Amino acid sequence: MARNNLRILLNNAVTQVGGSSTANSLNDYKSQYDTGTSFTITTTSLTGTIAVIAMLTETTGSITMTVTGQTGVTESTTSSFTGQTAGYGGGKYIVKYYTLGSATTSFTVTFSSSVKVSRFIIGNYWSPKYNTNYGVQVGYDDATSFERLQSGDLYATLAPRNKTLQFDLQYMDESDKFYLFDIVKSVGKTKPIFVSVFPEDSDQQKEQMYSIYGRLTTPPNISYVMYSMYSSSLQLEEV
Repeated sequence: MARNNLRILLNNAVTQVGGSSTANSLNDYKSQYDTGTSFTITTTSLTGTIAVIAMLTETTGSITMTVTGQTGVTESTTSSFTGQTAGYGGGKYIVKYYTLGSATTSFTVTFSSSVKVSRFIIGNYWSPKYNTNYGVQVGYDDATSFERLQSGDLYATLAPRNKTLQFDLQYMDESDKFYLFDIVKSVGKTKPIFVSVFPEDSDQQKEQMYSIYGRLTTPPNISYVMYSMYSSSLQLEEV
């Protein structure tokens, strides 16, 4: 499995932020957030390779996120948001991938400056054996509608914009097929998942552009394309 293969985090293990089970950074609304530089996060028991993700809003420049687990191991990562302002129409992500040495249920997440976090996502992630093929699509849907008035003017009813991501998994083996089918069954259109098409890429703007925390717009079908090989296509809309 290549280092930069697609990564999907299906089950968010976060249960409390700052001792609260109703913190704003526990819901799936970008318009609601927690503000600060340091957060104590409680999760269900985690072990192995994990991702620690903060979905930020109204963010520019570079921010360093430091994660300390219950084992005392501290990991840091810096993300650049130059030219990509969070807020209206989308969130931005700062992500740290690392391996826990023992079962952990508590994390301290600290930022180099005050941030607005609309969602914390922590958990084990999955990568397919074969990466996505070319043709990954990222964009923004705009719900604005137009009406031509009798005067001839084009009247626009302004509406929000939301980020979308679409990609194909052209080659999946038996194991990957079953995992994707679990996503279809357990997530459907109701539960958000985190997806990074180019995780830990040397180009941070590329990684940022092709990351999303969102819902499947349509649960994907899985095609049997040849002996022991399967394919599918996923489309997501950011929360």
